[in-house]
Order: sequence, then C-alpha cells, then structure tokens
Amino acid sequence: MFGLRRFSPFDDIFGIQQDVDRAFNQFWSDLPARTAAARSDFQVTTADDGWRINLPLPGIDPQYINLEVAGDTLSIRAEVPEGEKGAPVLRYEQTLTVPDFLDTGKLMASHNHGMLQLTLPLRESVKPRKVQIESKGGEPKVLAAGSGAAR
Repeated sequence: MFGLRRFSPFDDIFGIQQDVDRAFNQFWSDLPARTAAARSDFQVTTADDGWRINLPLPGIDPQYINLEVAGDTLSIRAEVPEGEKGAPVLRYEQTLTVPDFLDTGKLMASHNHGMLQLTLPLRESVKPRKVQIESKGGEPKVLAAGSGAAR
C-alpha cells in the first residue's frame, strides 16, 4: 500500500525540536544590526546582588554617551560629532530589555579605558532574606528563606 505512513512519536518529537531550533535561529538572525562602525559585543555577568554589563565602546568619549531608562527598557546611545579633519560621525545605539527583577532606578554607570560598565542591582523584593524561627524550649534557629536547612 503506497502512500501510507506508520505513526512514530519519535518523528513528531524530533520535528518539534527542529521547529524550535529554526525559531531560535530566526530570532537571532533577525535582530537589528548595530549602527556603530566597530562591532560591539556586550558581556553580562550575574552576581548575588545584581547584574553587571560590560560594553566596549573604544574611541568614544563618555561625554558623548547617553543612557536612558524608560520602564524596563535601557537605551544606550553614543554620537561622536564630526572631527576637524572631516572624519565621519560615529553613531552607536543599543536597546536592552531589563528583566523585572532588576532595579533600573538604581542603575549605576562608569567608563574606564573604552569600557562602559553598567551595574543593575536586584530589587529588594527578590533578594533572599533570613527568617528567624522561634523554637520552644531552646535557642531560636535562623533559616534562610527558600531553604530547609537550619543554621
């Protein structure tokens, strides 16, 4: 019997995986190109107290860098005016969506040797806190919120 195909759940699972891979690849390839003359990749590192973002901006004086926060969106813009010798204007623009658990109101920025360093602390509501439990007939025990081990 031609045209009949046996049902295989594994084929469906692998098909879904291929669809998800295709969606992720399309997402990353469709991101807008950066407008800076040099390619600029930023690095995000996490710490117990928040996130740190390092963004290389070589050759751009910090006076030409503008940071704007609107809701959960952080916009980084830099525009270097035309030089005396008629050098072209250098423009850079990057927009990041900041997760809700980071506090954009306490954003700190510094610039050192062509590296823009941004620090976004965690919101107080998501920081772990210690809860004291009173023990009847003994000393109080302190437990870290979210863990089950006594300290």
